[in-house]
Amino acid sequence: MDKHLDVLNTYYRLVEAFNSDPTAYREVLHPEVEQIEYPNLIHKTIQHRSFDDILDNLRAGRELLRDPEFIVHSTHVVADGTIIVEGRWQGTVTTDIHGWVRGQVMSSELCLVFEFKDGKIYRQRRYPCYNQV
Repeated sequence: MDKHLDVLNTYYRLVEAFNSDPTAYREVLHPEVEQIEYPNLIHKTIQHRSFDDILDNLRAGRELLRDPEFIVHSTHVVADGTIIVEGRWQGTVTTDIHGWVRGQVMSSELCLVFEFKDGKIYRQRRYPCYNQV
């Protein structure tokens, strides 16, 4: 299997478990990683996240959701090594937030674009489309 796909699968498992251990992420995220999330129902403006910001975002998610799941619909490997992933992310809300209520399933169709450097995720662009509340 492609080395970058292995990195992505490890990353998915970490995120799905809401693991926020920096050591685990250092195996898959480049120290200069940048995650860009485009506007959506939760964030009205573009979000730029560094390594530490990504971990902070995961910690916040762990406080608000349970039973997270990421289902990959398709993966496209581009000639330059970029990987485009389409999938569905979902989790059960544990507290009322952004119009969702406790116990409701929050879900999002996602398009994710990953670029790699030194065998790790260097850039990630997220295009989430959350279900309407």
